Amino acid sequence: MSPAVCDAQAVKVAVDLADLSLEELGNLRVTTVALREERLLYAPASIFVITQDDIRRSGAKSLPEALRLAPNLEVAQVSATTWAITARGFQNVITNKLLVLVDGRTLYTTVLSGVLWDAQDVMLEDVERIEVISGPGAALFGANAFVGVVNIISRPAKDTQGSLVALGADTHNQNVAVRHGGKIGEDGAYRLYAMHSERENLRPPASGVADDSSKTQLGFRTDFGTPVRGATLQGDAYDARIDGNGAPSTKLTGANLLGRWTTEAAGGTRFKLQGYYDHTTRDDPVGFKDRVTTLDLESQADLPAWGMHRISVGAGYRYAIDATTPTPVLRFIPNDRRLHWASAFAQDDITLSPTLSVTVGAKAQTAIYVNPEFMPDLRLSWNPSPRQLFWMAASRVARTPGRVDRELFVPGNAPFFIRGGPDFQSEEGRVFEVGHRAQPTKSLTYSIAIFYSRLDQLRSGRLAPGGGAFISNEVEGTTSGIEAWALLQATDKWRLTAGLLELRQDLRAKDGSGSLNGPSNLGNDPRHTVKLRSSYRVTESIDFDVSWRYVSSLAYLTTVPSYQAADIRIAWRPQRDLELSLTGADLLHRGHVEFDEHGFPAVIPRAAYAQLRWSF
Repeated sequence: MSPAVCDAQAVKVAVDLADLSLEELGNLRVTTVALREERLLYAPASIFVITQDDIRRSGAKSLPEALRLAPNLEVAQVSATTWAITARGFQNVITNKLLVLVDGRTLYTTVLSGVLWDAQDVMLEDVERIEVISGPGAALFGANAFVGVVNIISRPAKDTQGSLVALGADTHNQNVAVRHGGKIGEDGAYRLYAMHSERENLRPPASGVADDSSKTQLGFRTDFGTPVRGATLQGDAYDARIDGNGAPSTKLTGANLLGRWTTEAAGGTRFKLQGYYDHTTRDDPVGFKDRVTTLDLESQADLPAWGMHRISVGAGYRYAIDATTPTPVLRFIPNDRRLHWASAFAQDDITLSPTLSVTVGAKAQTAIYVNPEFMPDLRLSWNPSPRQLFWMAASRVARTPGRVDRELFVPGNAPFFIRGGPDFQSEEGRVFEVGHRAQPTKSLTYSIAIFYSRLDQLRSGRLAPGGGAFISNEVEGTTSGIEAWALLQATDKWRLTAGLLELRQDLRAKDGSGSLNGPSNLGNDPRHTVKLRSSYRVTESIDFDVSWRYVSSLAYLTTVPSYQAADIRIAWRPQRDLELSLTGADLLHRGHVEFDEHGFPAVIPRAAYAQLRWSF
């Protein structure tokens, strides 16, 4: 479960991030690594922060496109409506090993224990920053943080006063978003927003898979007090329809309401309490029909420093009612299920010397299918100088079973070809990491992390008595790799960003297991990913941005070869509050394929996206 600390008010930046130097960016305060504020430069994890200015200058039209900016993420567009996003392997359309949060609210479906990106969206203009951690976060965030954490933090309502209109379109996408914010009394603020998007089909008609989408989303946020003593209430609601290619229409609806309260006691202890209600429905006649209602409560206490110790403790409880309706394709047995999770964590940051510290943390989590999981984490940090950090980490991670592992049956009526695994246990991993981050000059910042994971009990299939197969824990192996990125402020107006991700996987069926497909169903990951960006401010009113990426072929799908993609964006501000931009996407060729889900891969086409953004 996600901690109740992911508050958009955690960082207060007084100027536009476009005007920050690299030194000032290094001084940004992040919250995801330690569950409390710390300087980005000193955070002992492989973390990359996507700022609001990064998002704006990328020309991103959706949240998954914005996540492409993180060099430590694998992001592949599967179709107009579907994405495969992960860190350190296991790329698939479910995203069941990467924890994704929006202001502390977990984005995953209870049925699949993963993120379905066609149902998730945010107004990008309201995002303050996105903290992307690759590597285990289970000791603080729970079992879904197997390979990483994406923490999307929205701007406080006081920072979005007045009105804003954003319009954008190309041949395959149309977007409109409006927002208005104001004050409530002396210490309160609010904002309201509405947005609508249209996505045109990218899958071939022969696929028979719906891919056209139309989605409307509304939301609000109110803040009172200060980040130390204050309260937040926010919520969203959406309605979407996906059709096309002769397939029956899929209907998606959802609504959530989140509240957060923070205070500081007289002795210096800081308390945070968060709760949210979330209701979603998915009516997919071809896939599955699902209705989920979730209630989540979490608390955290940060104790005042005591000698060399800084201790944080917390607890959480989540309850969900999941109701499914069988389709000809699949069913869950039983159709309906009541689910619950409970967790508690503790973390101690121990200062051994002015330059050396160690962090010891662990989380215990219960779920209905398995015994309680204990997920410890140990991190050693060394700061030989104020501008550099070395860290080492060792962690145990676990992904607890979801309904898709225990209770899924395919097709929707007997005889079943695939049966849920009644004995399916948690997937397990032991992860080791070393890293170095530094700012040797005011114009250069870089980070490098090397990781190695020993994995066991991974999901696979096994022949069932009487025919067919059942889901079981049949795969083991290792993953290893290197993540590196660098920022160079070449001149006052020109910034360069480079990222590299190298991934090696050695996954295999256990001896004597009888696994049907071994590791091939665990994800399809490129071995090499390289990303380059150039952000140049030509004048005070003109920006010129270029990005390029190379992604090698996928390990298990020969139909997806390596590809390169280059985008160019030029923006003009005839006045301070008005921006016109044109983004040319995939300029190196007419189109490319990034992922293959059904044997009918979508071709991501070359496009020119025009956008107007006006605030008043």
